[in-house]
Amino acid sequence: MTGVAADVTVRLECKSETICDDISRRGFLKAGLACTALLSTGFSRPADERLEFRQVSDAVSDRLWGVALAFGEDRLDLIDLDNNRLLHSFEGLRATHAITPIEHLNRFVVHGQKISTNEGAVGVLQVDPVNKTWSIPFYKSLPGGPALHWQPDPEFNRVVFNTIGDGGLHVLDTANLTMRRYDGGGGHSNMALLDDYLVATDEMSGPTNLSIVNLKTGEIESKTPVGNWGHGVTVCRQRGQAFVHSREGVHVVSMARKSIGKHVGIFEPNNADSRCWFCWTPQGGQYSHDVAWNYGDKYEPHLLVTDMQNHRFEKIPTGDPNLKPSYLQLSPDGKWGMASLRGREEVAIFDIQANEFKGVVKAGPARASFFERDMTFCRSRDCGIVTNTGDNSISMLDLKRKVEVRRISLPRRPIWLKTISPAA
Repeated sequence: MTGVAADVTVRLECKSETICDDISRRGFLKAGLACTALLSTGFSRPADERLEFRQVSDAVSDRLWGVALAFGEDRLDLIDLDNNRLLHSFEGLRATHAITPIEHLNRFVVHGQKISTNEGAVGVLQVDPVNKTWSIPFYKSLPGGPALHWQPDPEFNRVVFNTIGDGGLHVLDTANLTMRRYDGGGGHSNMALLDDYLVATDEMSGPTNLSIVNLKTGEIESKTPVGNWGHGVTVCRQRGQAFVHSREGVHVVSMARKSIGKHVGIFEPNNADSRCWFCWTPQGGQYSHDVAWNYGDKYEPHLLVTDMQNHRFEKIPTGDPNLKPSYLQLSPDGKWGMASLRGREEVAIFDIQANEFKGVVKAGPARASFFERDMTFCRSRDCGIVTNTGDNSISMLDLKRKVEVRRISLPRRPIWLKTISPAA
C-alpha cells in the first residue's frame, strides 16, 4: 500500500494485513493513509529532509548505522542515520516514556499519550534498516489512560504496558501483534514478565503490593505486601523469585508454583533510604543493574548491582566522585551499558557481564532533568547513539575508540531514542 492522500479520518486500530501489502523504497507511506498516523490524531507529516550534521571523527565513517526513532515532547521522527535524513515525522503523540527496539524482527514498539484525547496508545513501526522503508502493522489506543511504564521480557517476545487511569496491564506479543489486557496493576505500576507470569506493583507513593498474574488464565494468583514506595521490580529465573526495591530495602517474593506469592525476606540496600528502578532489560538472570540514587534525586558515583542469586548488593564504581550515573540503558543482549552522567557532556560505558566500568565518551550537552538523555546501541554493540537534550541533537559514538563520530541536529528536542541497524 503506497501513495499519497489528503486528510482523512484515521482508523485507530490497525491490522497488519491492511497496511503491509507493499512498501515503496522511497516514499515510505505518506500522510492520510488509513493507519499512517501511527500514534496520531490524523496528521502525519512526510519529511525526507536533509539534517544538519557535523562529522567529528572519521573513525567509523563507513559504518552502516541503520535507522533511528527519536521521540520528542509531541513528535516522533524516523531518521536515516547513514545519510543524515529525516525520513518521516509523526505528530499527535506526546512522549510519556519509551521506544522498545525488537531487533530480531526489525520493529520499534512505541507508546505514549495521544494529545487529542489524553488516552494512551501503542504502535509498532516495521522498518527495513538497509533500504530505509517502513510500515505500520499495529496500532491500538489504550482508553484506560496514558501508558506510562513498560517492560519487555528477556527475549523481547512480549512487552507489557500499564495504563495509569485504570491500572490495566497490556501485554503485546511482538511477533503476531496481538494484545491482551490484564488486571493487577495500579496507578503507577512497575512490572516484569517471566515465562507464564507477569508481576506488577500497584503503587509507588505509599504502601505497595506485588501482584503475580497468570498470563494463561488471566487470574491474579497472589497479592503480597512489599513495603512502602515500591520503586522497582525485577525477576530471577534461576531462583524463581521476584524482587521489589522499596524504601526499606529489597523485598523477595517467591514465584515457585508451590509457594507463589510467599514473602521470602528482605535485604538492605547499601545506603539507607536509597531507591532504584532496576535496569529493566533484559531480566531473568542473576544480576540486575541500575544507577544508585537517594530520595531527592541524589546520585552516587557507581552503578548498583543487585545479585539476585545471593540476595545482596554490589557496586560498579566509576572511580571519580564527579562521575555520577543518572540514567542507564543496556544493550538488548545485556552485555553493555551506557549511562548519562549527571551534569556532564559525557556518557559512561559499562561491561555488564564483567561488572566493570570501561570509561567515558564525550557527547553533546544534556539538560539537567530526571531523564537527562536516552541511549541506544547498534546491533554490533561497538557503536552507540545518544540524545543531546541541551542542543536538540543526537551523537553517534564509537564505543571501542571512545570517541564521538558524528552529531546530527534535529528539528526539536529529542527525549527518547532507539535504533534498528543491519544485522552483522
